[in-house]
Amino acid sequence: MNFQTFRLKANNYPVFKYVDILKWFPHDNEQTIKQNLKSWVKKELLERIIKGIYKLKETEIKEELLLASYFDETSYISLESALSLYGMIPEYPYSITSVTTNKTKKISTNYGVFSYRKIKSDLFFGFKLITGDHYLYRLAAPEKALFDFMYLNQREIKTPDYFKEMRLSLPNTISWKKLLSLFYHLKNKDIISYLKSYANHQ
Repeated sequence: MNFQTFRLKANNYPVFKYVDILKWFPHDNEQTIKQNLKSWVKKELLERIIKGIYKLKETEIKEELLLASYFDETSYISLESALSLYGMIPEYPYSITSVTTNKTKKISTNYGVFSYRKIKSDLFFGFKLITGDHYLYRLAAPEKALFDFMYLNQREIKTPDYFKEMRLSLPNTISWKKLLSLFYHLKNKDIISYLKSYANHQ
């Protein structure tokens, strides 16, 4: 496998994993592949984003959100990042926020900080797939993004003013039916009345 052969294959992907390379070139010696990758990174033909994840140096990542699913396959974008994307909070967060069934963690890269918060596996739903050329990532629906935020921060939510301080904006398209079905999972049921009170005074 020389670089031109590798480039022809990798050029179709914005980002790819080491395991993808092994699948692309199944007959190549794995040790040789590792040596080539190390050499190409050193020559700045290839970029190692984090361990096991690469991109061609010439390839521009137009949407950093897609990286979130590469770093943790059992995750979806939610919380502040999703709320911001839907215009439900005014600020875009410092890090790209996701929930995961794996452990809570933070990954720092040249493309930003990616934060993951752990949720129970039975709450891993309520997202849609965003697809592009040879990539996809999961994005929480508006109701699920809000629920995830409240679920993971329910100890801090003690009055309706919490939502005022975060400058939460509930769009007309929000489904209260969906929200109420999700609220069943909250231990702090007072949050439901706090949110309704805040919504009535928006």
